[in-house]
Amino acid sequence: MYGKHMTRAKLEKLKQEQRRMRYLDTRKICDVFPNIEKIEITYHLHHGSVFGNQDKEGTWNVNLQSQMCFVLDCLNRECSSAGFDLKNEIYDMRRDNLTEKSDEMHCDGQEAPDHPEQRCSGTLHYTIKITYR
Repeated sequence: MYGKHMTRAKLEKLKQEQRRMRYLDTRKICDVFPNIEKIEITYHLHHGSVFGNQDKEGTWNVNLQSQMCFVLDCLNRECSSAGFDLKNEIYDMRRDNLTEKSDEMHCDGQEAPDHPEQRCSGTLHYTIKITYR
């Protein structure tokens, strides 16, 4: 089904390794950012393909006692990406003492294992709000 490029088992193994890598930083958010009281991420995920569109939106109130991981998964189940990582945006906001930032990210993965030359069409629109102590 996936030809010579990547089997489903290899894709699952790749995604499992990507998830494991997310959690290598075992520091707690509150330890890294002791002056942050609250982080709220409002998001809208979109993936469009010939089979239709998928959308998901919500609000993520980040648990400051959790590990340093700010990743939202791509809606494309076949995508080779590790998801949308907002860690750099959080670091930049903290460095610049920003309280709000809105932007858009495009998925950097492949559409599917059997389409290695086709880029995933997943997008993330987000607003991050940080409350400082």
